[in-house]
Amino acid sequence: MAGKMRLVRSLVKTAARVNVPEHVDHFSKFSPSPLSMKQFVDFGSTNACERTSFVFLRQELPVRLSNIMKEIAVLPARLLVTPSVRMLHSWYSQSLMEILEFLDQNPDDHRVLGTFVEVLESIRNRHNEVVPTMAQGVIEYKDALSRHDPVTDHSIQYFLDRFYTSRISIRMLINQHTLVFNGNTNPAHPNTIGCIDSMCDVSEVVRSERSEGVTAV
Repeated sequence: MAGKMRLVRSLVKTAARVNVPEHVDHFSKFSPSPLSMKQFVDFGSTNACERTSFVFLRQELPVRLSNIMKEIAVLPARLLVTPSVRMLHSWYSQSLMEILEFLDQNPDDHRVLGTFVEVLESIRNRHNEVVPTMAQGVIEYKDALSRHDPVTDHSIQYFLDRFYTSRISIRMLINQHTLVFNGNTNPAHPNTIGCIDSMCDVSEVVRSERSEGVTAV
């Protein structure tokens, strides 16, 4: 019986991977929910409910992943077939499907919540090299061209700005959930809420980086 159940799960996951474009089409119809830094801080400090965060993220993350995957799909064909972009697309597809597995799971089950944190941490680690991988894909694309088209170059740069902004927002959501609900605290930084230093003087950080010649990314 156990062997049959494992087979069924494997078949379901295989079917899900085949249907990635359908899931992307569905979730990309929705717009990401706008979130302010104040909302992050207020939720993490006074209303930190893991169940609420879980229910929100299992819907929000697929929307954000699908929206950027939809934009990736309309990149120039020669860029899409580069090894780096194909690898990057596979990361996003795998991460999307892993989150979708939680759509019908019980948010009141602590084991589900614990597994969700582990999956988010795995997704975060999988996407660690997204920035250099996309940059390498663009290099591979340009190396394969005999000439450059300024209009296409501008379109790619516009996409990259949106792509990296999307990555920051997704990573922010994942970091906040995993850091707030993994049970670990950092006594050396009592003002930190998740990955946010609530006492951070942003203007002072900018001035300090400029004086040291550091460029913020």
